Amino acid sequence: MTRNRWINRLSRIGAMLAVVSAGLMFANAASAQDLSPAAQAAKAVAESYMTSEVTWQGPETAPAPKAGSRIAIVSCCQAAEGAARAARTMVEFGDKIGWKMDVMDGRGDPQEQNKAVNAAVDAGYDGIILVFVDTPVVSEGVKRALDAGIKVITLGSLKNTPDTIPDVSWDYAKTGEAIANYMIWKSNGKVNSFILLNTDLYVVRNGQFAGTEAVLSDPAKCPECKMTVAEWSLANIDSQPASLAGAAIQADPTINWVWCFDACMSRVGRSLSASGFTTNDVRGGGFDCHAENLNMIAAGTIQAACAGDPRDWVALATMDNLNRMLNDQPVAEQGIPIRMFDASNLDQMSEEEKQHGWQGGYDFRSKYLELWGVAK
Repeated sequence: MTRNRWINRLSRIGAMLAVVSAGLMFANAASAQDLSPAAQAAKAVAESYMTSEVTWQGPETAPAPKAGSRIAIVSCCQAAEGAARAARTMVEFGDKIGWKMDVMDGRGDPQEQNKAVNAAVDAGYDGIILVFVDTPVVSEGVKRALDAGIKVITLGSLKNTPDTIPDVSWDYAKTGEAIANYMIWKSNGKVNSFILLNTDLYVVRNGQFAGTEAVLSDPAKCPECKMTVAEWSLANIDSQPASLAGAAIQADPTINWVWCFDACMSRVGRSLSASGFTTNDVRGGGFDCHAENLNMIAAGTIQAACAGDPRDWVALATMDNLNRMLNDQPVAEQGIPIRMFDASNLDQMSEEEKQHGWQGGYDFRSKYLELWGVAK
């Protein structure tokens, strides 16, 4: 470790001793069962998201898929696992139902995303799936697609323009609330959080962040909570979030939580771990529950918890609704579940889920194939 790094760590230790280590505070509070009223209330909320049962809440019938349909998957950024994971599943199951699925990488750039949509229109695809691509930033391409009679659907947008374009989402705000309550519980009501807020995705600002902010900024729920928000762009996912987090913690050693969705958190976690930080210094609260993040939680390296959706399930739910649109039928409510995990309940996951990300604890693949009349 370099001399400067030792100085920084000694400075951090001194600052943390001055306010008492958040990790030690929680350990002492937990062992004495002496959580503050705010932490007690947060614990009850957090645990409700960690123990919820998953059942099928989706449709019970579906039209047969039209074999030979050509579908363009426009991904916001294939470097982000949340989008890449959904795209992979769509390609895999497109083969099973006779669809030709082509992935177009938007590279975290609205101009590239719009080019991809326009390219799909020019190529005469039957349908376009926008994966975490907000319709307002690709409005030109979307208008051309709709004018051409191409079916357009989004995954994870929450709000579309025009609002006749259907979206498949889940309750993002609830995942934000879940993580915020977890942070309050595990820090005994003393949260000093660094929020890495992505500027490109409507759903992050108005979903996950809105849910977290509503809890952490409420003095009735957490009178001693602090939030510092830093914005970053998806095109810079490989460097900007980690750099911002490292600089923030160096500037304020009392920061005890870093918040970001999992594709961002994996990069932040790797960077902080490489710099010598552990969960005794700072913990991460993430969203999506991808495989790498689950491994980080299991290993106790920075990320402590994730609240998320079964992304592969969401991918098939989106395909199911696009199939209905291609058959001129209305879309169906898909009933996507959410859940939160930390080291204490990872054992409730199957080995497949640990290797590929949370799958919902339900055989949704067989369910959709059954709906579509396709053999496994």
